[in-house]
Amino acid sequence: ALLATLPIHAGERSLEVSKTQSTIEIVVKATVDSFTGHLAEYKPVVVVDPSTGKVITASFSFRFADVKTGKDDRDKQMLTWAEEPKYPEGLFTLTEIQPDTPAGRHLVKGTLKLHGVERVLEFPVSITTNQQLFSFDGEAVLDTRDFGLPIIRKFGLLKVDPLVKVRFHLQAAVPAT
Repeated sequence: ALLATLPIHAGERSLEVSKTQSTIEIVVKATVDSFTGHLAEYKPVVVVDPSTGKVITASFSFRFADVKTGKDDRDKQMLTWAEEPKYPEGLFTLTEIQPDTPAGRHLVKGTLKLHGVERVLEFPVSITTNQQLFSFDGEAVLDTRDFGLPIIRKFGLLKVDPLVKVRFHLQAAVPAT
C-alpha cells in the first residue's frame, strides 16, 4: 500500500529489500536487564535513480507488535507502554539526503512518527552501491520522551533509559526487468 502512494517517474526504480540480509536492532539500556530488540517485520520503500545510484525517496514503516526482545513478557509490557492498540505503527519518511562526506557518509533527514507524534530526525548513513546492489548502514538515537512516551520505572530504583539507539543494515537490489 505504501508503494502505491509514492510517485515513480521514468527511470526511477523501487528497490527490493532483502529481509534475510537486512537487520533492524533497537538497543535499550536499563538499570538492570539492558537488551537489544529486533524488528521482525517492516515495510521499507526505497526509490533510486539506477543510472546514478542516488536515492530519490524512501520510507520505512513498522508495527510495534513486531519488535521482539527475546522475552515474551517484556514484549507485552512494551506494547502496553507504547499504547500499541491506539498507536500500532511507526513511520519514517525521508525528506533529504545531504551529499557524501569525506568520511563516506551521508546525513539523512526525515520525519519520524511514533505514538501519534511527528518529529524531525537526522542521522548519518553509509550508502554503498554498484548501481544494482545497495547497502544502507546507520544508526539513530531517539529520545522516547520526544514522542510523549513516559520513562519506564520499576520499584522506584530501576529505570529504562529514554535514549534508544536504532541500528540498521538494509541490503537491496534493483529488480530484474
